[in-house]
Amino acid sequence: MLSKRMQELEEVSKELLKVLLSDWADNLLRRSLDKRTRMDNKLLLSQATATQLVKELSTAEETVAQNLLERESQLQRSLRRLRDLEEELELEELREESRRLEEDTEREDDAVPSAAYVTQLYYKISRIDWDYEAEPAQIKGIHYGPDIAQPIDIDSSRHSRCFVSDYLWSLVPTAW
Repeated sequence: MLSKRMQELEEVSKELLKVLLSDWADNLLRRSLDKRTRMDNKLLLSQATATQLVKELSTAEETVAQNLLERESQLQRSLRRLRDLEEELELEELREESRRLEEDTEREDDAVPSAAYVTQLYYKISRIDWDYEAEPAQIKGIHYGPDIAQPIDIDSSRHSRCFVSDYLWSLVPTAW
């Protein structure tokens, strides 16, 4: 069996040798080499094209990145300008409000007597010197009546407002 296989292998080898030595094999080999050369050329061309496309893509990415940075910078400047305008507008509104308040205060100053004047007027009428450091529920002071000074000490939480008012008015002299 081994010899039969050896014999078959020998025959195949002879046939291959004949083919290799013939012109047909030479033509086949040339065509294969030409085909390989064309494929190599196409591969090199494809690689060159791919390299060019990568360069162009890189350039386009850089351009887009630069444009994006410029747009971001413009956006930041616009946002700063918007904040500045909002602050200016708010400041202008505050100035206008302040001006209105000053005008109102001037009008009120003209129409309403000062607190010092009112306090002096109340003292001249009532002759009561108030203790402003007393507790909030305590009404304290000294009434300087026509004959004698009289202390005032009323717990407003124990008496009605009406009682407190009537009592204080009773201290004011009615004879002018």
